[in-house]
Amino acid sequence: MRRETDNSPLLAPTARPVRWRISAAVTSVSLVGTVVAAIAFAGGASGLSATPPVTAPTAADAVHTIVAAASTATPSTTSTTSVTNPGEIPHGTVETIDLPSGDADGKPRAAWIYRPPVPDSATLPVVYFLHGYPGTQNDLQGAGFPALLDAAFAAGAAPFVVVAPNGQSDIHPDTEWADSTDGKVRIESFITDTLIPAVEGTNRRDRAHRAIAGHSMGGYGAMNLGLRHPDLFGQIVSVAGYYHIDDPDRMGGGTAVWAADNSPDQHVGAGDASRILLIADAEEHDPLIKGEGQRYATLAQAAGQHPTFTVAPGGHTWAMVAGQIPTIVTFLDAGW
Repeated sequence: MRRETDNSPLLAPTARPVRWRISAAVTSVSLVGTVVAAIAFAGGASGLSATPPVTAPTAADAVHTIVAAASTATPSTTSTTSVTNPGEIPHGTVETIDLPSGDADGKPRAAWIYRPPVPDSATLPVVYFLHGYPGTQNDLQGAGFPALLDAAFAAGAAPFVVVAPNGQSDIHPDTEWADSTDGKVRIESFITDTLIPAVEGTNRRDRAHRAIAGHSMGGYGAMNLGLRHPDLFGQIVSVAGYYHIDDPDRMGGGTAVWAADNSPDQHVGAGDASRILLIADAEEHDPLIKGEGQRYATLAQAAGQHPTFTVAPGGHTWAMVAGQIPTIVTFLDAGW
């Protein structure tokens, strides 16, 4: 298993042949990239190929009944900061909470949360966004998500909450966003049983107001968990993901049952009621990931589904992901 160190600049278009490299050293996206992406959203997302085309949201989709309510979440520690972006547009807030992981080592698991500048309610959507390996919950902050989301919502998109849990573990470092067969790492259970109730509190969302997304290993995790829990997630967004089993740290213990249960390409039919966006990067060179978006789109189409598939410029970087915020927001906006 290769784990080379990648010291190349974030915005460089060079290939990243190993999916787990890009998250560790990333701390920020340039202001230029943020401004360009914000302008792109204001002018409409480009390069979005859909089957069928993404439809514009109706007035009913875009209007939310806002009811303020206190959350019942009781994280062990909470740190909160305001997103102080310059300019006239309203800005959201960011907080990081620690919650019981349920893992054998007893360590808490952190989650980064962006909340838009509107009151919380059961109809304010929530997107659970999974990072790649060996990333952390802070990757979205480093990629400039708060400013990009502020701009998108100011431009007219329906606002939503974004939650990025930490997917790391000292027990099985490459968790694949799953529960391990030895019972020592419980990250799928953490998301479904601990994180969602803590984030949503008394304003529990239905599947129509909840989505799961991710990049790289997180793209795999988003598809896998989205298909395994269609009752929880109505929309799935996978950016530079893969859709077959990859378990270098033996979360599945080498068992055929775990592998079959956690192979999205063997459970395509579970996505019949879900809206699915697949984004591939144009400069992907990792054989684990290259061609996977198109392959899954073909499988889904053969099953009678209509996933949206697009190829993004750039390589396997958070800069590429940040540049696709207009596409992601536009897609999700049509489904709320």
